[in-house]
Amino acid sequence: MGERSEPRAVPLRLVLEFGETVELDGSTLHDPVAEAEVPAVILRMPAHRAAWFGRMLIAYTRMCRLAGVELDAAERGPAWALERAASAAGFVETVAPPVPPGRVTSARRMAAGAVLMGVEGFDDVTMIAVVDAAARWLEEPDGDEYAYALLGAVTDGPAQSRAYAELLGTGSATSDG
Repeated sequence: MGERSEPRAVPLRLVLEFGETVELDGSTLHDPVAEAEVPAVILRMPAHRAAWFGRMLIAYTRMCRLAGVELDAAERGPAWALERAASAAGFVETVAPPVPPGRVTSARRMAAGAVLMGVEGFDDVTMIAVVDAAARWLEEPDGDEYAYALLGAVTDGPAQSRAYAELLGTGSATSDG
């Protein structure tokens, strides 16, 4: 048996206010970023907190996207997993889910199209196809992820964020809410 050269994590357990615990128990897992086995950080929580953290990660992802921060805040995967685990643990949501932003108006589509035309120089047909497809995705449950990805496939990051904000009605050019 070979000798391990990396330092072992010292076991640790922190108990937090709402029943969560954060632990280093000596186990490891493969980290694809480090391309190595690393100490596992374990977060345990009641089901209602897992559901709350899932919703919070979705909101965080949306806010980072709207603010156009440099940080890659794509936390939909962990949010989905937390919400599914909470449901599997028997948690039933008692609060109504957030109301979707509603139908994308013509004014919002025009504002998003103006962003794309100003940056990419699309012809009218291409601009309409992209904007209408993104607007259509916004009408689907969790379709905001696909709308944002579609815009990112056709333009750079800053224009993607601006066009997305215009479709949602939070951009500077839209006034119809």
